[in-house]
Amino acid sequence: MLIIIMTTFLNKYQLIDQAHPKLIMNVKTVITILLFIVFGWSSWIDVNGLWVELPVMVHQLPEGWNLPSYFTVMIQLANIGPLAYGLVKYLCRRRPLNSEDGGLQTLETVTIFIITGVGMLATLLLAFFWHETSFIGGVEHSTVLLVLVFFLSLVDCTSSVTFLPFLSRFKAIYMTPFYIGEGLSGLLPTALAFIQGSGEYSCVNQTTNGTSSIQPNYYPLLFPVQDFFVVLCCMLSLSILAFIVLRYSGYCRSEVCDKPEYLKGYQSSNTGSERFANSTVTESQATLPVVDSGSPMISGGQKSGLTTVQYFSLLGVMALVSCLANGALPSIQIYSLLPYGQLYYSLGVKLAMLANPLACFLGFCAFRQSFIVLNILTAVAMASAAYIIVIASYSPTPPVEGVAGAVFMVLVWIIFTAVVSYLKVYISSILLKKGHSALFWAGVVTQVGSCVGAIVAFICTTVAQLFTPAPFLLNVHLPNVSNSSGLAKYYMKMFYLL
Repeated sequence: MLIIIMTTFLNKYQLIDQAHPKLIMNVKTVITILLFIVFGWSSWIDVNGLWVELPVMVHQLPEGWNLPSYFTVMIQLANIGPLAYGLVKYLCRRRPLNSEDGGLQTLETVTIFIITGVGMLATLLLAFFWHETSFIGGVEHSTVLLVLVFFLSLVDCTSSVTFLPFLSRFKAIYMTPFYIGEGLSGLLPTALAFIQGSGEYSCVNQTTNGTSSIQPNYYPLLFPVQDFFVVLCCMLSLSILAFIVLRYSGYCRSEVCDKPEYLKGYQSSNTGSERFANSTVTESQATLPVVDSGSPMISGGQKSGLTTVQYFSLLGVMALVSCLANGALPSIQIYSLLPYGQLYYSLGVKLAMLANPLACFLGFCAFRQSFIVLNILTAVAMASAAYIIVIASYSPTPPVEGVAGAVFMVLVWIIFTAVVSYLKVYISSILLKKGHSALFWAGVVTQVGSCVGAIVAFICTTVAQLFTPAPFLLNVHLPNVSNSSGLAKYYMKMFYLL
C-alpha cells in the first residue's frame, strides 16, 4: 500500500512541471539523488553491520577473536552469487529475445528484487538467532550466524554486478549519489553502534579466594543486538521501496538516458547474441558527473575514449584496492588496532566506516579525470595498507607505542578507507562511458579481488597463524573512564583530535 501511495504521489506531482519547469527539475533531481542514496546503502549495510557489532558478539560466541576471519571467508564463498548471475546473463545473451537489450533489463530487475528481499529476511532472522550455536565434529560453532552471514554476503556480493549496471541506464550525475549511499551502508550501522555503545568496557581488579585478577567491566548497552539488526532490516526495506520508485515511477523515468549507458557495447545480431562495440562514444554521451564543464579528459587532454591499456589498468586498480579493502585488511584489523586497547579498536572500526561516505561526497567536485591523480591515490592507498600490515605483524607489541602510535594507527585506517572509497567513485565514473559491460566487469573484478584477499588473509591468520592476538584486557595509555558519560566525553575528544 505504501509503495502504491508513493508511486501515485510522484506521478501526480509531475503534473506541476508545466508551471515551474526549472524548479521542478531541480526538485526532481534532488529527489532522485536521495532515492539513489537510499537504494545504494542496501549494497553492504547488513555485512557492515556485522563488522561494527563484532566488539559485542566476539565475547559471546565460541570462535572468539577468530570470528572476523570466519566472516571474511563466508563473505567470499558467497561469490558464487555473482558467478551464477554471470552465467544466467550469458545464457540470456545467447538466447534470441524480442527485447532490445536481450532481456538484461528484466534479469537485473528480478535479481535486484530477489537479493534485496533475501537480505531483508536474513537480517531479520539474524536479530533473533545470531547467538545460537551447535557442535560440529565435537567443536562448538556459531552455525546459525555463519549460515546467515553467507546468505547476507550472497546478497551483497551479487549487488556488485547488478546495481552498477542498473545505474548505467540513468544520467551520469547519479553515479556519485549511489556511491554515497554505498558509503552510508557503513556509516549508518557505525552511528547505530556508536549510540549503542557496543563492546566498550573498563578493566577492574577482582579478588576471588584471595587471588586478584583483572576482569572486564562492560558498559551496559543502550539497546541489545536484536534491536540493532531489526533497525538494519527496516533500512533494507526502505531501499527496496526506493528501487521500486526508481524502476517503475514515471517521476524518475525522465532521468533515464535517451540512449542509456545500459545499451552501450551491446548489439543484437540476427541470433540475438551480444557483442561489444568498441567504437568511440560521442562527447555528449560520455560526460561524467565529476566534470563541471567541457568534455572529460584523461591523462593530459585525451578525449573521453579509453585505450585498451587504460581500460584494463582501471580494472586492475579496482581489483587491487578491493583485494585489500574488502578481503585482506578486515581480517587483520583487529591485530593492528587491538594492541592499542579496546577503545582504539572501536574507534578505528567506526571512524573508518565514517570516512567512506564523506570521501564519496568528493565525487560532486569538478575534478578532471587524470591517470596521474589515479596513480597518486593508488600509491597512498598502498602505503597505508603496507603500514597496517606491518603494525599487525608486530601484534601484540607494536613498534610505535603510546597514545601517539594509537592515534596514528586510527588515522591510517581512516586515510586508507577514504582513499579507497574515492578511488571506487573515480574509477567507476571513468568506466561509465564504456557503458553496461564495463560496469559489470568492474563489479566482477571487485569480487575477484576481494575473494583473493580474503583467502590469503584466512591462510595467514587462521591456518598459518602468522599474527598474534593482543591480550584480551590490554589497554595502552588509556584514560580511566569510570562511567558511560566519561566514555562519551573521551570519544568526543578523540573525534576532534582525529
